[in-house]
Amino acid sequence: MSDSSPDSEPTLQQSPGGVARVDPPHQVQDFTLTSDQGEPISLSDLHGRSVLMFFGYTHCPEECPTTLAGFKRVKQTLGDDANDVAFVFISVDGKRDTPEVMNAYLDNFDPDFIGMTGDEALLREVGAEYGLMFQQEATTIDQQHEEGDDHEHDDELDQENYFVQHTSPSFLIDPDGYLRYVYFYGTDPDAIANSIQQTLQ
Repeated sequence: MSDSSPDSEPTLQQSPGGVARVDPPHQVQDFTLTSDQGEPISLSDLHGRSVLMFFGYTHCPEECPTTLAGFKRVKQTLGDDANDVAFVFISVDGKRDTPEVMNAYLDNFDPDFIGMTGDEALLREVGAEYGLMFQQEATTIDQQHEEGDDHEHDDELDQENYFVQHTSPSFLIDPDGYLRYVYFYGTDPDAIANSIQQTLQ
């Protein structure tokens, strides 16, 4: 039975270290979002390269910067093989993560990393195939309000200060558009690099 058989329901074959192989590999649907350069970008534009992809947001306090720092290490470990890999960060916070914000944020890790963003409805449609879940949560700020505070101003402030709870695995799509691996948060970058090299071979 071939990898692409529609009768085969993909399952995750997890190995130690947080790496899970998709068996059989699953061909993912194409999608189009807005790149950190402000231009439309489709997953199919990256065909011919493996795609290491993660959903997150630029205001994320821990998971996202940790994962992107891991992507940087993966790229360093791959050496010349990294030329055959696209490192993609998809924002789940389209309201705040404009292309300009995404571009400046990714420059802190690697200017070659690709940012993608879009509105909430489109992101939920794209993310459904990857089991993506995300939910905006207001921050809790203990603050003594002085008499005469402008409550309308407080409301505006609250709209800009929030967390987005989101699922945090990363995904490896091969050069032909098949989902090959899922990496759970905290997976060692060397283990990710090793599985990418296997895919490139």
